[in-house]
Amino acid sequence: MLARRLLELRPRFRIAHGRKEAELRILVIEDDPDTRDMYGRMLRDEGHEAVLAADGVEGLQLMEPPPDLVILDLSLPGMDGYDILRAIKADPTTAEIPVLVVSVNRFDRPDDVGGFVAALRKPFDLPLLPAMLALVGR
Repeated sequence: MLARRLLELRPRFRIAHGRKEAELRILVIEDDPDTRDMYGRMLRDEGHEAVLAADGVEGLQLMEPPPDLVILDLSLPGMDGYDILRAIKADPTTAEIPVLVVSVNRFDRPDDVGGFVAALRKPFDLPLLPAMLALVGR
């Protein structure tokens, strides 16, 4: 389902940065520094622009310019992932941004959250994430 939705959105996913073109601008909201750094390295290795946030407030501040995809942990200090998801989907300027929830906790989609939201449960097979993103960028 995620791969199909990302393929549908493929025309939106090419962004230019000077002479170098990044496939996707991906915002990662993850409080664990090692996991956040791992996402950053993996996404950059795949040719994407990785924008990293340590908590939900920082993540919401980094929504401009709007990312092409948000990778969101549920267990965050302060505002939890559900609060962040609701804030993203409630704002008309960010409501259409796909969100991939990646968490050790089970994700129960709130009834008041519209738009595209998918979930992966940690731990997941690490090559799965770049493989899904490769379907979009190639």
